[in-house]
Amino acid sequence: MPAKRGWLWTAVAETATCFRLHLSRRQEGLKALLGATYRGLVMSDRLATYDLLPDRQRQVCWAHLVRNVRALDERYGAETGWARAVLAQSDTLFFAWHLYRGGWLDRVGLQQALLPVRYGLRDLLETGTTSPHTQIAGFSRKLLRRWGSLFAFCGSEGIEPTNNAAERALRHAVLWRKGSFGSRSDDGCRFVERLLSVRATCSQQGLSLFAFLTEAVRAAWAGEPTPSLIALSP
Repeated sequence: MPAKRGWLWTAVAETATCFRLHLSRRQEGLKALLGATYRGLVMSDRLATYDLLPDRQRQVCWAHLVRNVRALDERYGAETGWARAVLAQSDTLFFAWHLYRGGWLDRVGLQQALLPVRYGLRDLLETGTTSPHTQIAGFSRKLLRRWGSLFAFCGSEGIEPTNNAAERALRHAVLWRKGSFGSRSDDGCRFVERLLSVRATCSQQGLSLFAFLTEAVRAAWAGEPTPSLIALSP
């Protein structure tokens, strides 16, 4: 079978991780990962593929935003202080988030602490749309269009301002890809994505990967139900 370029998608929840290999990086790949009926919140970067989701279902990753703004600062920092002002707002946002994570703020306190960031960032983006620098103007317009997806994390349990969890989950998969040279069949792709999902979820659940796989194989040979990766509530 001739080699085809594919994409590895991942969804990381609190109790489980799912990987999906797909030939498309567009909305077909996203639909294959999430399914047609998913109504939860999705943390993502600003890839246009995720525009399929309404703002109420999306949180844009602030780590990616910070990298974008730093690149603008490196390019235009000598001419304008706009990027540095945006970075100052992001610093305040992460400071408030760490206070919340450390127990110094409750959810309401976090929302109140982020009010100045909301107002300050909104003013900066509106100013940025009139910048003579096309990259700053375009960046500002795009964020204003997705404004509703910038602060979903402060009102939703289990959502963080970055997608670092997904980035960490992908590291092992990247190492596997470098050592194995990928898969050339549909069955191979299904095996890889499922085994990667099982490995990551076992780690989240505090389960032994070897013990789980051994029990799964034993159950299959015995014609018994497959053991569950997710601990069920009594």
